[in-house]
Amino acid sequence: MVQEALTNAHNHARASSVEIRLTYEVRRVRLRIADNGCGFDLARVQADARGGIGLRNMRERIESLGGTFLMASGPHGTAIDALLPLGDRHAPRPPLVPVIQPAT
Repeated sequence: MVQEALTNAHNHARASSVEIRLTYEVRRVRLRIADNGCGFDLARVQADARGGIGLRNMRERIESLGGTFLMASGPHGTAIDALLPLGDRHAPRPPLVPVIQPAT
C-alpha cells in the first residue's frame, strides 16, 4: 500500500511532500499516507473503469485483512488511512499480580 501511494503521489499528484505515519491505537494500527499534491475528484476516478486501479487494489488488500480503507482528496492533497485490527494477543492486558505460594 505504501509503495502504491508513493507512486501515485509522484506520478499523478505532483506532490513535493509525503508523510507516512504508523500509529498504534487500541486494538488496531493506523497507517496514514498524506501528500500535498493537487488532489483529485474521487467520484470521477471511481466511476472511470480504466482509472483508480491502484486505489481499488489498496482498498481490497486492506479489507482482505479485516481492515478499513479511508481516503480524502482535495486541492491541497490526498490522505489515505488504513485501519488494521490487531489480534487478541495485542490487546491491552491487566497488570501482572504476584502469586504467593505457602512454603512447604
